[in-house]
Amino acid sequence: MKYTPLFESRLLRLTPLDIEKDAPVVASWTYDPEVVSHLKEGSVQPMTSFEVRKIMEEWKKAVEDSGHTFVFSLRPIGEERMMGFLHIAHIQWVHGAGQFGLVIGDAADWDLYAREALRMVLLYAFEELNLFRVKARISEDHTAAYALYQEAGFYLEVRQRQAIFREGRYLDRLHFGMLRPEWDMIRSQEVA
Repeated sequence: MKYTPLFESRLLRLTPLDIEKDAPVVASWTYDPEVVSHLKEGSVQPMTSFEVRKIMEEWKKAVEDSGHTFVFSLRPIGEERMMGFLHIAHIQWVHGAGQFGLVIGDAADWDLYAREALRMVLLYAFEELNLFRVKARISEDHTAAYALYQEAGFYLEVRQRQAIFREGRYLDRLHFGMLRPEWDMIRSQEVA
């Protein structure tokens, strides 16, 4: 079997959160409601660096204490700037199931790095954590993520009709899922 590095790819590397440096970057992204939805439940609003820092500290504590949460900063190879983050949370070990979130702060970075970042989270979830099932939730207006997940082989499993109220209208919340056998099929096609 071919060895695949978990924390570094051709374009990206996964690093621990650097709360002091990363919190201000993420705070600048919180004008995007989709980013805020990955940080907290409830109403969306721009957040200060202090608010984001508190959330990241809670994540770090959950990583250290629970064994059910994993969080990484995404950084381009050769650069120290944080261009996104990913987290795998709500892991139910008995079921081999977890939920992930992938956030990339800039649209140009999304276009360049999203496929590779998604592949890295799937590699970590299936190959390192040995999960059987992963899922992701997005709002229906996050068309870039919708296209990415469909292209990657995810199934749209649940559509919660009008579950999100944003900017004066109701949006559906979409739940995408991938199972281990589907991931194995994708990996076998990569090797072939």
